Amino acid sequence: MKGQTRQQILEAALILFCKEGLEAVGTRDIAKQVDISLGNLTYYFPTKNDIILALSNEFTAAIDKELQAERAAGDKVFVDFYRQVEAVFRIQLRYRFLFNKRYAEIVTSIAEIQTYFQNVLKGHFVFWRELHQEFVQQKLASESLLEDTTSLSYVFNILALFWHQEQEIYMPKASDKQKVDHALAVFFQPYKPYLTKKGCKEFDKMIKKPKPY
Repeated sequence: MKGQTRQQILEAALILFCKEGLEAVGTRDIAKQVDISLGNLTYYFPTKNDIILALSNEFTAAIDKELQAERAAGDKVFVDFYRQVEAVFRIQLRYRFLFNKRYAEIVTSIAEIQTYFQNVLKGHFVFWRELHQEFVQQKLASESLLEDTTSLSYVFNILALFWHQEQEIYMPKASDKQKVDHALAVFFQPYKPYLTKKGCKEFDKMIKKPKPY
């Protein structure tokens, strides 16, 4: 029962944070949404920041699960990576309150969240290098991709973290599917100059050119 109430609080908070904005929602609003007393809510989460941290932990666990999933060997490596990125973008949309508008303020206001994202960036350098080595080994990309992996890692990190803000401005009425499709098209474009003919063939099967706003 305790676990169920805790999860109900988190689900209600997630809905309210995404719909109303983080600043507009207080613990009383969340308690009202769950139909429990404020005292009952604070038993599980003493402060609003504790709720944000718990949701952030849910988000990061879901992302880690996707990125740690084993990719298929051979020609399927690019397809599996595409599916990983698509899944990550969908998870980000579910927890969109973490990224909309005041992302940097949210991350830096809670030490545990800031530390996590700093560690994630370090881990991503290893992830990208291993992934790009697979691309080269499968003759999907040229050796120059390995030379530029560090720079591309920064590019991909920025694209992955801030595509929400871009779409809030330029695509406010788009559906979640349209948002993910657009984000995928933009995200994969930096790979194009590095791909071999074989890689381009796989790329063109999945990746569409970004449409103008």
